[in-house]
Amino acid sequence: MIGFIRYQLISYVRSLKMIPPLTVFSVWIFILYAYSGVPILSSYAVSSMTIYLVMTWLAMSIFSLEEVSEKHLLFVQLNSKIRYIWGNWTMCFIFAFILILFVILYPIWMNNFKGTILPIHIGLTIYSHFFLAWFGMLVGTFFSITSFSTRKYAWLLAMFVIVVSISYEGLVEKVSLLKWVLLLFPPVTHVLHYLNEGDAVQIGKAFWMLATWAFAYSVLGTFVVLRMFLRKER
Repeated sequence: MIGFIRYQLISYVRSLKMIPPLTVFSVWIFILYAYSGVPILSSYAVSSMTIYLVMTWLAMSIFSLEEVSEKHLLFVQLNSKIRYIWGNWTMCFIFAFILILFVILYPIWMNNFKGTILPIHIGLTIYSHFFLAWFGMLVGTFFSITSFSTRKYAWLLAMFVIVVSISYEGLVEKVSLLKWVLLLFPPVTHVLHYLNEGDAVQIGKAFWMLATWAFAYSVLGTFVVLRMFLRKER
């Protein structure tokens, strides 16, 4: 498994497919923190959404490394289709960890924030970036290795999911019945809710309910993607 992850990392770096998403990420973060005196949590909310987009992009590019014949050969060598998907997900988490570490520490190092950053800010920031990275990984994987990956507009569908999930509150406000349909989409706005409440934020029971829903969605989404992948590769 470790050998497979190392092999995939080398192949991915050599393919140069990482350059476009990482370039977009870097430019967006540098623009976001071009000025000092920015609010803490709302800035981290924006960088969380950037992680969401970039991780979707990275996941789709990672899972598109091999042709069909090469992928089936890897199944044989790994002796498991599950190891294949978890190996690639491990790669995604490695990239996510590096990007999250950078995006959290960079504005602190550059002293961009107008207030004093507190432990609660760091906790909410790690929470939001982690879950949005997970959501992005799931969206990218869903449109890369399930039956939806064979569709001509997989990339557009992935972007549609991202836009709808970010626009959840506005859509529900206009058409309340959409609330139930949108349960199928990643609960991005639920995760970011407390980051948009100002820097003097307090955590209560409502936060833990939203966090529980985000975790449950992530676990269920992971299970669904695995099942759909195994069904497609029968």
